[in-house]
Amino acid sequence: MKFKPIMRKLSNGVTVILDPMEAATDAVRVCFQTGGQDEKPNEYGLTHFCEHMFCKGTKKFPTARDAKDFIANNGGITNASTSTTILSFDGRIVADKLSVFINFLADRIKNSVFDEKVLENERGPILDELRRGLSSIKRQQYNFKIAKLFNVFVPNGSIILGNSENIKSFTRKQMMDFISRRMAANNCLVCISGKIDDCEKTFKQIEKLFSFLPTRDIEPTPEWTYSPSVAHNYIESSKNVLVDIVFRDLYKPTSDNFYKNKCISAFEHFLQEKVYDVLRSENGLTYAVKTTYIGNRKIGVRGIHTETAPENIARAVALIAKIAYRVYTKDLPTVADLQKYKNARKLYRADFLEDNEDRCDTLIDWWHNYNALYDFNTMCKLQDKVTPADIKKYTRGYFDVDGMSIITQGANFDGNLKQIWLDNFNADKELNLNSLKKSRMVNASKKVKETTTNKTSANNNKYQGR
Repeated sequence: MKFKPIMRKLSNGVTVILDPMEAATDAVRVCFQTGGQDEKPNEYGLTHFCEHMFCKGTKKFPTARDAKDFIANNGGITNASTSTTILSFDGRIVADKLSVFINFLADRIKNSVFDEKVLENERGPILDELRRGLSSIKRQQYNFKIAKLFNVFVPNGSIILGNSENIKSFTRKQMMDFISRRMAANNCLVCISGKIDDCEKTFKQIEKLFSFLPTRDIEPTPEWTYSPSVAHNYIESSKNVLVDIVFRDLYKPTSDNFYKNKCISAFEHFLQEKVYDVLRSENGLTYAVKTTYIGNRKIGVRGIHTETAPENIARAVALIAKIAYRVYTKDLPTVADLQKYKNARKLYRADFLEDNEDRCDTLIDWWHNYNALYDFNTMCKLQDKVTPADIKKYTRGYFDVDGMSIITQGANFDGNLKQIWLDNFNADKELNLNSLKKSRMVNASKKVKETTTNKTSANNNKYQGR
């Protein structure tokens, strides 16, 4: 499967990426670089509300049902989404109807009516979405983490969904002003991955249909700043504790750091496997262990995420610290470990090449993060180039305690987790897995012996009672 996307800047400033591939469908995205992080306090939730209204009718398709049925009748699906950084209009359609779908999305962005009555009616569903969002453990955790780590806080709400006060107050004029300020050709990308019979014809169609977007500068995104933090978000209904042990990202996401970050990713993969083996397979403390990244395209933190019972959290953090120290100082990936990792990545690469939606999303992420065209082959070569020596070289400083944060959520627990980490991340208390296994075997043997003794006593008593 080939990967040879083409990126072109149109006359008004819109960026277009066409990614021809062997497929029966096309994944289409029209994205604007604007989202929750660009909103002022009185605008929290405004991008998301606008996203809803863009899907509520144009002159050509007066209702949301008209639009949905039209696309379904042409063999496609359509949706829209809002994140902290991106407002997206997207969908997927059978390849012979690609032109129809491009026309449809252009009409939606250019001609949406934002009818006052529809706007008033839509407040209810958005408020319901907010209530459901605020009761979501995953969304609560994300909001809490970015508030504590980056001081990005929305009172009584969510950075993307906003809060009820704002949702109830937004006006059509406010929405129109926001759109004119935040949506322009300069921050727009049209990306298509799938069967494209004639790229030049498609470029011309997009040039014509999206010429209405004005060329103007967009206000820069407010800068996030990282403040190391140890914080717990108590959730009364939770039985477990979610924990993120994270550290300041060593290298910014720039082209100069591509290889360094490939080395970091390989190190994290190996670390995650080691932590998983000890926490789950050998100690039964958790269901899953993951690597995690929290932040935006300019700043972030990375590390380990897991979840366990409150009575196990102190032990789990102690074990993670010991494993991390051992991997960091003495047990770095070997050539054989890296070869296994690289072989495993071949399956991911094959999945990526065969999935037009994944390809489209990756192209968008790359444009958003680097203002460049994703080079799949070069990234694969960089990943295959990683060596044990370079992993050691580029991971020095990964566990810098000055850039460390521990964010937890769920049930309350006992223990100072940062102090537990500090007490265990050192040579004197290095994790000895053989001793750990031996100790567990001894304990297990004692339990078997005690159980056997108890059963024998019980049987003796039973016989004596006869």
